[in-house]
Amino acid sequence: MLPQTKGAKFLYDSFLKDFLKKNESKIDKALHDAKRSASVIASEVAAATADVTASGLSAAAEYANKTKASGTDKVDKKTD
Repeated sequence: MLPQTKGAKFLYDSFLKDFLKKNESKIDKALHDAKRSASVIASEVAAATADVTASGLSAAAEYANKTKASGTDKVDKKTD
């Protein structure tokens, strides 16, 4: 083992190893809860994004139909 990593091994063996074993179920539960929360948030964001997109597309289509009906959909082209 490299001398540079002996300090990390010492800290792990002396402190972290026992702590992680003792608290394994709490850590697993916390990670599971975090994963579930992240999944719920992702679903809510996806639904909100779909709603905003649908509203935007609807508004764009309505605007396009209005401008087409009023004849203002023609773009003036300038020649150089």
